[in-house]
Amino acid sequence: MFNSSAFNWSSSAKNISENNQTAWRFHSERSSLTVWFATFVAFSLFGILTNGILFSVIIRSRALRSGAGLLILHVLANGFVENAVHNPIHGILIYGDNVWFVRPHGICTYVHVLMGFTQFANNWAEASLAVNRLVAVIFPFAYKVWSTRKVTGMMIVLSWLISVASYLPNCFGVGGQFYATEQGQCTVQIFNKFGSFLVAVAVYVPYGIVGIITVFLFLFMYVRGFGGYRGRGAPWRPGSQQDVLYRRRLTVTNMLLMSFLFDVMCAVPLPIFLASFPSVYAGNPLLRLWLRSCLALQYPITPVMTSHILKTVSYLLHMSALSGDSVRVQ
Repeated sequence: MFNSSAFNWSSSAKNISENNQTAWRFHSERSSLTVWFATFVAFSLFGILTNGILFSVIIRSRALRSGAGLLILHVLANGFVENAVHNPIHGILIYGDNVWFVRPHGICTYVHVLMGFTQFANNWAEASLAVNRLVAVIFPFAYKVWSTRKVTGMMIVLSWLISVASYLPNCFGVGGQFYATEQGQCTVQIFNKFGSFLVAVAVYVPYGIVGIITVFLFLFMYVRGFGGYRGRGAPWRPGSQQDVLYRRRLTVTNMLLMSFLFDVMCAVPLPIFLASFPSVYAGNPLLRLWLRSCLALQYPITPVMTSHILKTVSYLLHMSALSGDSVRVQ
């Protein structure tokens, strides 16, 4: 679930907004703002539900927690926090600032940096999950060591360290600075190459890692993997250890691919409007908020995709139990 909304592409967007002479009229467009706010809150509630339910299902199942399970739990936990804490605060600040209260001065530094930490840690959490899948499929004999709690814990901690290191400098005006747009939306302005480098580390590098690994695994599993696995030794029987392992890897690879494609669909509209229709983007504050909502939609929808994968995994575990095989699912 990759999200570059914390930067909001604002290094150029702020300049566009400052040059735009159209006055912000949220008070006269309160009904439109209310519709946006209600929709944004609905997305958050749906995300709390989907991430929370899936988290509780996985954490209570020893089999589902094995292998990539802990990394998936980390992604779900990030999604839950994003929907339960950061998105509601973000929406309330915008709606409240234009309807019933004055936004406290400097609050964006505190609110937005925490949102950024979660979003960018989630980017690297998904990159860690992709690397985990790569090892499981390409280097299965090394996977037992790679999937230990110690290694998994180090990957989770590393994702947060990278996130903090790439976003904290903005709190001190190094590489960028936080500010609030005219409609009350907290964001950060990037104003030098170092700031752009931090953006790349937090967003584009993990995004690229997931994209490359996902496409490679998809091709490997469907073009080479099937023949490679099935061509070794005796034919598999349904529900055998080899069959369960292969199908588990295949289903998780599908999850990565679907999640990646959906993230791209959610993230593409914002840069398209900014690059191709800058005047439209600058002159329509509500459009900016809806584009932000499109980015936020990643967090509640991705768990729905994951739930379909887990149903398949649970079925495979059941088949393995019926066949009498004991398997540690990867």
